[in-house]
This record gives sequence, C-alpha cells and structure tokens, in this order.
Amino acid sequence: MKQSVVLAIKSLIDMSMKQKIFNYMCFLVSMSVICTFIVTLTLCYPLFFEHTKQEVKDEATYLTYVFDHHLTDPKDLLKDAQTQTRITWIDSDGTVLFDNSAEPSTMENHLLRQEVQSAINDGIGESYRISTTLGTNTYYYAVKLNDKSILRLSRNNVSAYDMVQEALPILLAMMLLIYLISLLAARRMARNIIAPINAINLEHPIMNDLYEELNPMLVRLENQNEQIHQQMKTLKNQQREFTMIINNLEEGLILINHSYKILAINHSVLNILNAEKTDYIGKNLFALVNNETLYQAAQNVMRGERQEFYFTLDKKTYQIIASPVTKHKIVKGALILFVDITEKRMAEKMRQEFSANVSHELKTPLTSISGFAELLQNNMVRPNDIPLFAGKIYKEAQRLISLIQDIIKLSQLDEKNSTFMKEPLNLSAICKQIVLRLNDKALAKQVKVIFKENPNSEIIGVRQLIEELIYNLIENAIKYNKNNGSVNISLLNEEKNYLILQIKDTGIGIASDDLPHVFERFYRADKSRSQINVEGTGLGLAIVKHIVEFHHANLTIQSKLNEGTCIRIRFSLKSD
Repeated sequence: MKQSVVLAIKSLIDMSMKQKIFNYMCFLVSMSVICTFIVTLTLCYPLFFEHTKQEVKDEATYLTYVFDHHLTDPKDLLKDAQTQTRITWIDSDGTVLFDNSAEPSTMENHLLRQEVQSAINDGIGESYRISTTLGTNTYYYAVKLNDKSILRLSRNNVSAYDMVQEALPILLAMMLLIYLISLLAARRMARNIIAPINAINLEHPIMNDLYEELNPMLVRLENQNEQIHQQMKTLKNQQREFTMIINNLEEGLILINHSYKILAINHSVLNILNAEKTDYIGKNLFALVNNETLYQAAQNVMRGERQEFYFTLDKKTYQIIASPVTKHKIVKGALILFVDITEKRMAEKMRQEFSANVSHELKTPLTSISGFAELLQNNMVRPNDIPLFAGKIYKEAQRLISLIQDIIKLSQLDEKNSTFMKEPLNLSAICKQIVLRLNDKALAKQVKVIFKENPNSEIIGVRQLIEELIYNLIENAIKYNKNNGSVNISLLNEEKNYLILQIKDTGIGIASDDLPHVFERFYRADKSRSQINVEGTGLGLAIVKHIVEFHHANLTIQSKLNEGTCIRIRFSLKSD
C-alpha cells in the first residue's frame, strides 16, 4: 500500500514537474524573443534611420554635381531617375519647378519650409516631419545649387510600429518554432531531471546519489521509513501475540465489525462449530454459523446491548457472551465468546441428583431409626422384642454412618484434598492384608479368594485411598458372587513402567445396559435380574472411580451377565 501511494505521488510529481518546466521554458523563451525584438528594434531603428539619411545625402550629392556642372538637362534627369527618393526642384523664390511624386502646379510655395530656409541661408538644410502631400513621416534634405535654386530630396521613414507590423508574421512563426523546440527540449530536460527521482530506492533513500537540493527530503524519508518499519514491527509483534493468545484460548472467540465482517477468529470456535479450517477473515459471520438466535443477539449487540444466552450443539452446551465494542460511544463491532459449560451443566445436574439421592438414602435409615425409637418410647414393644428392635436401630445407624463416611470421602476426593499424602506403597502387601480382612465374608459366601503375589508391585499413592479402593473391589467381587464362586486377584507387569491390578470374579455379572453407569453415584443395577439381594450405600464404585482418577491411573471393566466381571486398574510405577 505504501509503495502504491508513493508511486502515485511520484507520478503526480512527474506530470507537475514536466508541465512546470515546459511552462517556465516557454515563458522564458517568449519573454526572451519579445525582449530581444524590442531591444533589437530600439537599437536598430536609429541605425536604420541614419542609414536612410545617408542614402538621401549621397543621392543629393550626386544630383547636385550633375546640376552644377550641366552634365545633362535637369528635368530629363529627374524624370528618368529610378529611385525611391522623392526629388523636388525649387526656385529661389519658393516655386516648385519639378517633383517626381506630384504635379508642381498644384503644389504650394516651399519658400518657408524649414529645410529650404536652412539651404538658402547655410547651403544645406534638413528636417523631419509629416508630409502634407503624402501624409507620412518624411525626412527632408535640401541643397542650394549654384543658380540659387534648391534641390530637395526626401524619403518616407518607416516607424517602429510599421516595422513591428511588417515583422509580426516572422515573429509569430519564430515564436511557434521556438515553442515546438521548447516543448521537445522541456520534455527531454524534464525526463532527464525526473529520471533519477523515479529511480529513487524508497527502502533506503539516503543511499541514492541524487540532487543536493533533495537531500533534506531524502533524510526525512529515511527517518519516516525507519519509523514505519518500527511501527510495522511493533504491530506485527502485537498481532502475533494477539493471534497466539486467542488461538490458545479454550473458549471460542470471534471479533466482528459493524457490518458483521469477521476481523479475528480462533481455532477453538472452528472446532466448536465443526467448521472448515479455512480463512474466514473478511467474511460474513453468518457464512460461518447460521443461527437465528445468534443473528438476533448480534443485531442487539450492534445497538449497544450486551447479550448472554445458551447454545446447544452436538450434545454440548455453550454459553454465548456477546459484548459491543465501542469508540467514542459509537458501536464499531462486537466480541462474541463461546464458553463450553457442558461439564458445568453436568456437574450441576450431578449435584442436584446427588443431593436428591443423599436425601433419599439418608431418609430411609433415619425413618427406620425414628420408627423403632418411637415404638420403644411409647412402650409398644414387648420386653422380649426390645433386643430385636435395638439391633435394627443399631444396624440402620451403622448404615447411616457408613453412608455419611462415603459421602465425606467423595467430597474430599472431589476437592482434591491436600491432606492426602502420597508415599511408596507395596500393592502386593496391601492386597494380601485386605484378603485376610475379608476372609470371613468369603467363607460365609463360600467364595474362594485367590491372590497371586508380585514382588515388583511398588507404586506411589495414598495408603488410605488405595486400601479403600482394593477393599471395595474385592468386597464387591465377594458380595455379588455366586455360591462356591471364586475371586482371582493378580498384579501384572504387562507393560513397562506400569502395574496392573486385576480382580476377576465368577459372579452374577453386569448387564450391558448397566455397565456404562456402574461408577455413577447411587446407581444400582436392576435387582430383578438377580436373586442376590445385597445392601450398600451405592457409592462404593463411585469412590473407586475417584480414587483411580486421583492417582492418575486407568480403569477398565468387562462383564457379562451371569458370567462374571473383570476390573483392571493400571498404575504407573513412576513417581507422580
């Protein structure tokens, strides 16, 4: 853009300079021609006049000699004379005897004429005046002859005006020729003058070997180039930083002007809208996303109103925040932000469901406790049944305590509680210890628990949480097993730097419809599919999932209904 502007300016300068050079040259030539003509006329006119006088005097000398020596008849000589000079022969009394330009009889007496008087008195006389006969400016020269008569010669003198008038065609032709020559010379001169200017290196002006008069301008151009270079460098850096910032935003961002043309856009919004990875700069916003709600919001933003609404796309929910961009209280555009609130919405939904489930789960044992306590308080229980009712109250209280403890554990895991301290743990020893703790339950269920020890089973983790995780998984494998079933516990080193805890049972299994939900809080599979009726808080597997995530481990589950379940947890052998 800068280059095109400079070239346009140079083109205007080129035309202007050529025109000025031509005009100045034509003016100078014209003035020179006119002044030369005036000076020449001023200097030559007196010389021309003197030359005319000398010619008249020479002719007078010749005729005087002829007249005085009677070489021929005077009248015949004067009649036959071939000359531009007017010759008048005047008697001593002033009577005109002969005139080669007029009839003597019609001419008045010339005795009183100045040149005649001077000739009578001094022998010669001259004067310059307008002729009464011819009506022109005339030079008169009179000579007194031996017989006392006067011979007078005169010649019309061309005035300066007449000379100009006669020379005007030549002068005009000369000026036209000079104009043509000046035009060619001016063009060539202008081309020669401007050629170095057109060849200026605009990137480095001071390096040009140009006219000395242009050096200040070239220095200023160099300084301006440097300033522009620095400004462009700063703008590019700012643009690069801005682009890097908006492209690293997880939120989608679009900046538009008042005509809904896209000025900036980041990769996140293209991913959100599943749009092609092409250049949308300068394109209309609604060529990228065609949504009536967004269109109405954009119109409201252009009126200066901040807009917030929700936008659902591909099972995800986004909060759209559109804010006007103003300058001097005039809306120049809008900034549109796409914020993914899917997890937030899901968390809110989970919190609502969790609250409802907690209320329900707490209400059930509390209702039982309250009911049994009321019967005891009102002496509505036989003395022999008091231990039975007290046992039921104790059982429900234990269930309530267990539920509250599980809720507290989940809360701590959700908050990534910093009181959990990680340390080196031997999973083989922990598993062996927990198998011993659950031995009675296994015997009561007639389930055989098989554990294969592994000497290379050290990980970094929180002992309390890892014990809780293993206990819950083995307990569930026993609890949901079949009579005379089995639980196989293995610690495998199938992958380098990883340890896999595998717990496989021969229990009732999990239906394929329930399998994706078993780690959700308070989720219970359909009990009608199995004859096994076990009690629990419904939070065991949810706690397991949170403990796995807390240790950055990986959990997979495989299960078939009435065939058993296999849970694998992959721990890193490296320190977190």
